[in-house]
Amino acid sequence: MRRRRIALAGILTAALVTTTSFSTGAWPVQAQPSEGLTGFSPEMNNWQQQFEERYSEGVRAERIKKDSRAMSQRPSQVASEGNDASLDYAVKKLKKAGLNPKVKSYDVYLSTPKKISVTQTAPEKRELQVMENLPKETPFKEEVLPGYNAYSPAGKAEAELVYANYARPEDFAELEKRGVSVEGKIVIARYGENFRGVKPDLAAQHGAVGMIIYSDPADDGYKKGKVYPDGPWRPADGIQRGSILPIYQYPGDPLTPGTPSIQGEKRLDPEEADHLPTIPTTPISYGEAKHLLKSMDGPKAPQEWQGGLPFTYHLGPGSAKAKIDLDIDYEQKPVHDVIVKIPGKTYPQQTIVIGAHRDTWGYGTQDNISGWATTMEIARVLGKMAEKGWQPERTIVLAGWDGEEYGLLGSTEWAEEKRDPLMKHAVAYLNLDGVGGKYFDASAVPSLNHLITSVTKDVTEPRNGKSIYEDWVERSDGEKPTIGQLGSGSDYTAFLQHNGVPSIDAGFSTPGGQYHSAYDNTDAMERFLDPGYQHQAAAAKVHGILALRLANADVLPLQYSAYGETVEKLLLEQVEKGASKEELKGAIEAAKAWQEAARNLEKEADSLIEDGITPEEREKLRSINRALLKQERDLMQEEGIPSRPWYKHQIWAPGLTTGYAAQPLPALAEALESGDESAVQQAADWLEASLQDAADTAQSAVR
Repeated sequence: MRRRRIALAGILTAALVTTTSFSTGAWPVQAQPSEGLTGFSPEMNNWQQQFEERYSEGVRAERIKKDSRAMSQRPSQVASEGNDASLDYAVKKLKKAGLNPKVKSYDVYLSTPKKISVTQTAPEKRELQVMENLPKETPFKEEVLPGYNAYSPAGKAEAELVYANYARPEDFAELEKRGVSVEGKIVIARYGENFRGVKPDLAAQHGAVGMIIYSDPADDGYKKGKVYPDGPWRPADGIQRGSILPIYQYPGDPLTPGTPSIQGEKRLDPEEADHLPTIPTTPISYGEAKHLLKSMDGPKAPQEWQGGLPFTYHLGPGSAKAKIDLDIDYEQKPVHDVIVKIPGKTYPQQTIVIGAHRDTWGYGTQDNISGWATTMEIARVLGKMAEKGWQPERTIVLAGWDGEEYGLLGSTEWAEEKRDPLMKHAVAYLNLDGVGGKYFDASAVPSLNHLITSVTKDVTEPRNGKSIYEDWVERSDGEKPTIGQLGSGSDYTAFLQHNGVPSIDAGFSTPGGQYHSAYDNTDAMERFLDPGYQHQAAAAKVHGILALRLANADVLPLQYSAYGETVEKLLLEQVEKGASKEELKGAIEAAKAWQEAARNLEKEADSLIEDGITPEEREKLRSINRALLKQERDLMQEEGIPSRPWYKHQIWAPGLTTGYAAQPLPALAEALESGDESAVQQAADWLEASLQDAADTAQSAVR
């Protein structure tokens, strides 16, 4: 998963004023539901509120806790025995709940570490530790993988060290400015500020022969607070594992871009898969990195590059040398998704997909057993309600994705295989990736922002008994909370950016440093992150209610007038940065036309449902809902972004040099950065065409 970033403003204040009455395990009173729900006629509104109330009453933190403990007791890395055991457990539990889970498997190209070695070779020789110091009684500790970066090439590299801060483009530019070359060197850089896979990519482009990535205590270690086991921050031996597959080019199986990894589909030869990493890359802890960094000489690093270790950081190169020796196997192995369906009674083809990845690095209690155990609870409650006659209008699909940590493998292969039905019928995708924490945060496409606001006003924040939304506002210094943009780093990627399905990524997190280490475990969860599992229960309520409103609404709650306004602002921001307003005039006008057409559509829909729905109006609503389903798809171009055609969406993609963070208007932004006028004009034309298609779709439903 990507590491969730939450707004920290107001957290300390909120914590200080929180009463202790909720620490006893008592569940606070549910926040009062909204008077009228967007998209619902008066008769459906009352039924929906009863549905939501009964659903919320059925959610149990204790069941999430039980499932989380069971699935966290053993590492669940992709293609491992622990992963298979976790799969068997989940399938049995879902069947026991009366559901009919299906396991869908894909054969994908995976790396497996055999032996990982990092050695300081000068000015002194020292073998560096590549595994945490886990207590002897730790269960299944022999199944925890050493610190390793998935999809790193096997091989050896020995060279002088150069320190590159976060290994961003500006960091390599600063090194060049100071006359420090990484050609033929091993780059050592700290985690953070961009996706780890970008770091070796950029290092290789600058001629480096290897890379070491470490977690600096200034970013998630003792400079932040008490370290585990005394607090939630990363201890000196904690290693951040993770994939370096460049998912910003395309996610999923690297040998089957754009097609599912199933029998009969053509696979690339690994030698032809030109986006696989090219230099040996591996992670270490800051407890081990200090030996390398302290021994480095050369120019003093800039002040803003100084980390949290108690000495001055230098850039190198010089006397400090290291050797990386990586024995890594590559072969085809299966990943196993779990799929459960709650059939819709009126529009069964239309689907809302709720997904969470079920694979981990190490024990993975937060990332992402929390999301998967919560998704299982949503499935269990919805299944029990369906047995009693509370069936949604549209189908709700619940999925446990495998292989997310290696590169969004399971979700991408499934979304590629199901591309046609998803593009025709999927209403939305809801993602749970890390929900075991105390503070809510969300990212989404703009059409769903108002729905997130509405639902969080109706679900209680366990820490203080207020609504989640009220608490969110307080932590945002009293301002309207910012809902983030979707880039990549989790399983919504294929749904939104390849298939055009409106998406939400929402959950809870607590600031800490267990991420991708062997210390992301049940103990850390229950003492520091989400004691009592109450916020995971709150996440089950939030996502369950989001799904139910999308499933049951007379008018799909997709607000494209807000989307059009956002896109217009994004275009004007490009003009402020120096883009030609004349070149973007057509796209800006199309964005305005979309806003107007979408507002007219929303007004028409509201008028049809405000006082009951006649059979004639019901038919009109079907037309409106078809238009609402189509508008996100209108924002795609099948040719894709020129630099990476797997990404079809013209508004959202991950940044090429950030990897996780969103790059709005990606084709245009990349063309402007390159200075290629013909590429700028093509991107502007595609944007105008996409936005005009969305406007025409909205307008067609109100004629």
